[in-house]
Amino acid sequence: MVLIVSTFGATDRYPDGEMMRKTLNAFLGSLRRQTSGAFQLFLVGHDLPPVSLAEPWISWISISNGNGGSFVHRRLPEAATDPVSFDSVGMAGKITDMGHKTYRAVIEAGKWAHANEIRDFWILRMDSDDLLWKGMVELLMSLDPGKVRAVYNRTCHMYDPRTGEIAEKRHPWSTTANVLHYFLSGGGLFEPEWFYHCRDHTTFWQTVRKDRIKSREVDHTLCITTNTGNSISGRPELAKEEGVRKIPLTRELAERYGLDGFA
Repeated sequence: MVLIVSTFGATDRYPDGEMMRKTLNAFLGSLRRQTSGAFQLFLVGHDLPPVSLAEPWISWISISNGNGGSFVHRRLPEAATDPVSFDSVGMAGKITDMGHKTYRAVIEAGKWAHANEIRDFWILRMDSDDLLWKGMVELLMSLDPGKVRAVYNRTCHMYDPRTGEIAEKRHPWSTTANVLHYFLSGGGLFEPEWFYHCRDHTTFWQTVRKDRIKSREVDHTLCITTNTGNSISGRPELAKEEGVRKIPLTRELAERYGLDGFA
């Protein structure tokens, strides 16, 4: 099983509401296209986004306190059965807000796995404005976690939905499509690495090596969208992205990520 954790910003903070809807729809579309249905999405945000989330593989969690702020966990649980208490805080900056939501997504994923008696699984972290290669879940399900426990991506595609251009880019860091295999004990106890995905995703590939976790790098499993006005990283139009190599937008690439989902 692959548990996908992702976050979504407060809708009133997006500068382009229509592009927000398009990128989220395309993200969800790339998951619907997976060649294996062995996954569950845990999407954490504030207000309900303007797309349908009424599908059995989507778990929507709101951290809104109803006053423009958030309910944030008071402490991190040590087991899936631990009660989680929350403090009501004001709206944080983008990076802190995403961090709060990522922790909550991982907590909810663990509780869901325990409730469904799923003992071993992968957790894959993604941004909700990017697209996943349609064969990614199937690939992860084929791996032997005794030989590979971590999967990361540095070479990826980048797509500009405003111009319809696509490119390749080799990042010096790991992208947000990083994956770790987890085991949940019968008592619901979390492994020591339980909140691994809540660290800086850019250092994921270096951290798993430092911690001697058997890892594998995969290429072109992620398509990062750019020039949307909504990215937390403020990505520009593709022509201004550094280190990219523009390539023809083929039918195979469109099928790979479901780029038609931007229509």
